[in-house]
Amino acid sequence: MKVLVFGGTGFIGKNLTRELTTNGYRVGVVTRHTDNASNNISNNLRVIKWQYSSPFMVFTEFRDVDVVVNLAGESIAKSRWTNSVKQEILASRIKATKALVAAINDGYIQPKVLINASAVGYYGPCGDEEKTEETGAGQDFLAQVCQEWENEAYKVQNPITRVITARIGLVLGAEGALNKMVLPFKIYLGGSLGSGSQWLSWIHINDLTRLIMFMMEYRELSGPINATAPEPVRMKTFCSVLGKVLNRPSWLPVPELMLKIALGEMAEMLLHGQRVVPKKAINAGFEFRYPNLRLALEDVLKK
Repeated sequence: MKVLVFGGTGFIGKNLTRELTTNGYRVGVVTRHTDNASNNISNNLRVIKWQYSSPFMVFTEFRDVDVVVNLAGESIAKSRWTNSVKQEILASRIKATKALVAAINDGYIQPKVLINASAVGYYGPCGDEEKTEETGAGQDFLAQVCQEWENEAYKVQNPITRVITARIGLVLGAEGALNKMVLPFKIYLGGSLGSGSQWLSWIHINDLTRLIMFMMEYRELSGPINATAPEPVRMKTFCSVLGKVLNRPSWLPVPELMLKIALGEMAEMLLHGQRVVPKKAINAGFEFRYPNLRLALEDVLKK
């Protein structure tokens, strides 16, 4: 089976391609950063340069592709959310998805499934209410980005192509946000962000890559799918468990005002979380290896 992964040199993409090749898939990685690809990707993968000016060229060797996984998009945490940064966050997601949809609708490629990344930010700032795939979109910036991103993917008109939008939570692994969260604990300054009462929906990187492969193979799945562990926790609980795993105290919360001063509008995604449950994955029979936060953190941090 042939799989094209857009954004395959990022944290999630590297782990996914490793899992795919280990399981015998033929994988093409489409990236703008081919100079760094040799350091990040095993030699048995085909690395393809992505160019917005001629997007169809990337499909030359993969016209008979079976699955497309689109993870492409600028990081939402690389800098403060100025108007220009917000525009780039949205545009980087829409451009790649629009090119993929056009290739499918024009018959240039005819994959059996398109898995397009999204995020739990789709639901916007939430209280204690559980959010499933049936819940509507929020109103803040990230919710609008996710909604427009998903809407673009659902413009696929090829009847043989299933479309899935994977609403991904905080991914726990050797890279990503967890690295930044661990640092204060290592110097004995760890603690929750803001009040600590906000919910945090997370998933172990191994479960995420396995879930994406499950989406590829399980033909009954389509539409939005929450890619989160079945046990979301409050921020205070997350930091307490993280401190215990690291054998460090969790005693110094970061005040809400300080976060807003330091991060601007970006602070909102840390101060107002979502209590998301993976209803469709569970109902389809997917088995999480790391459903419990402590198990997940112990596995990641011991490595």
